[in-house]
Amino acid sequence: MLSPAELDALPLAPGTKAVPLDGSVRTLGDLAGRGLSLLGGDIPMPAAVLKRAAIDNNLSVMQAYVDAAGAKLAPHAKTTMCPQLLARQIEGGAWGLTAATMTQLKLCHQIGAPRLILANQLVGRAEIECLRDLTTAAPLRPVYVLVDGEAGVREISGIFAAAPDAPPARLLIELGMADGRCGVRSVEQGVALARLIHDLPGVELHGVEGYEGLVFSDHAAQDAVAVDAYLDGLTGLHHALRAEGLYAAGEVVLTAGGSAYYDLVARALAGEAPGATIVLRSGCYVTHDSGFYRELLARMDAREDVHGAVGAPPRLRPALEVWTRVISRPQPDMAMVMMGKRDVSFDIHLPTARRWFRPGLHQEAQAVDGIVTAKLADQHGFLTIAPDADLAVGDLLGFEISHPCTTFDKWSVLLEVDEAYGVLGGLKTFF
Repeated sequence: MLSPAELDALPLAPGTKAVPLDGSVRTLGDLAGRGLSLLGGDIPMPAAVLKRAAIDNNLSVMQAYVDAAGAKLAPHAKTTMCPQLLARQIEGGAWGLTAATMTQLKLCHQIGAPRLILANQLVGRAEIECLRDLTTAAPLRPVYVLVDGEAGVREISGIFAAAPDAPPARLLIELGMADGRCGVRSVEQGVALARLIHDLPGVELHGVEGYEGLVFSDHAAQDAVAVDAYLDGLTGLHHALRAEGLYAAGEVVLTAGGSAYYDLVARALAGEAPGATIVLRSGCYVTHDSGFYRELLARMDAREDVHGAVGAPPRLRPALEVWTRVISRPQPDMAMVMMGKRDVSFDIHLPTARRWFRPGLHQEAQAVDGIVTAKLADQHGFLTIAPDADLAVGDLLGFEISHPCTTFDKWSVLLEVDEAYGVLGGLKTFF
């Protein structure tokens, strides 16, 4: 197991961003209890921070929402790849965790996740042998993996059947969609694959998996109709497999629900699959954002007003910010900050300046508006401002972000802070 004490003892590699430059912080645990302050100038810029109060809120309201829906939560670890946050999600009531790769899954297993879903196809000798070894060592902590074709099933079967001490691999058939990613393309294909699984040694069928998040356009109402149709296919495959007796004994899992449509998934699956464990896999709720996922939450509010899903969506709060310093005012309508593509997500929306602090003038961070991130270079941000804006070299700016996944992977350590931006500790990622 990877324990909190082991994490605290991890030496921080040279070049770790946002660590005091005076050499006083050598391990992850050194960041806690030292009275460090971002606004007080103790932290070199840029710095990624997570507000503890917002994280606590998000963990609580999301778990309550899923519980009320009659579902389970296996948050996707790829969002943060932070054992400390993943452990809090489990402690808060999560049924298990989701991973995209076997490397991610092994880390989740090392922190003690009670159940795991590999939301991807399991292919390759090294990966399958890792799964075999994990399940043999901890048979009471089930791992569910995806298959969508004969080649994958036969490879898993061969490796597991050759190890007499290994419990059977727990398989979920993935249902895809036309021009989508992986997955069988019809109920008929899924049933045929299930019959093969039933006849092979070393493998068992334990459910059906889908991912509806590929449906996304500017037409929210049409998207909801398309998602509902896809979920009808998912439940249809589940019923066909159950009717033919193709599931193994034990828990049957029916899982979908990324961060875009978990309300529709909960409504569609909870009432249509009695006896199955309904698992939602949203990961980004833990930090939320001020861009893409804020827009998706607004769509959920609209769907609740029109369709009535499973209750009002959870009131999530943005927890992740990237702070930096103004380093130049080269033109009246322009400012440069020390923050670029190596520090913050830029794949959906550019970061938005929301907070301003001038050392020696302010006692706390001030709300700010009217600053536009025009573009990013590797280590620089180009800001467009009013020519008479009161923004000086040395000022600190706090940026809210869109799509937390692609900010987390740029930081080996993020700072957990209180509402006054006092540093409470360090959060370690493993990308």
